[in-house]
Amino acid sequence: MKRMIRIVLIAAVATGASFVVHQTSNAQGTPQGPDKAQATQLGTQQGLETTVNGLLDAVKAKDAAKLKAFYTPDYTFTDPDGKMMTADERLKGLARPEAGTSDSFSDIKARIYGTTGVVTGMGSGKTSGGAPTSSRFTQVWTWQNGRWMLAASHVSRVK
Repeated sequence: MKRMIRIVLIAAVATGASFVVHQTSNAQGTPQGPDKAQATQLGTQQGLETTVNGLLDAVKAKDAAKLKAFYTPDYTFTDPDGKMMTADERLKGLARPEAGTSDSFSDIKARIYGTTGVVTGMGSGKTSGGAPTSSRFTQVWTWQNGRWMLAASHVSRVK
């Protein structure tokens, strides 16, 4: 267990060099980042949970544009067969009809360690053939420039 935690933390530190800018617009349409109070509030466990819920909603909807906004530039995904994918490969995979569906998520637990968040949970859905499927997932998040960004995730089938 200690080895797994160490690996997750190393992965999170390795992604710390990534640079992502989150911008919103003011009334005049000028891009600007979150104010200090807003950024501090979002950097909490509750902020991470809210962000994770937004990501999971985008997964259910298979909304590639929304999903991409959550990923760090060097995001990696490990599928149930152990294949590693980049963000673009992951998004293409989700868009394919044979990818199946993710209908619901449960048992979501978020923990924060400094500027790193670790989220675990369970997903259920259907394969492309319509058979029910369940999986467990782990996500490594990093707090960068006033927002949570997904650096890595892994999915394992539950039998």
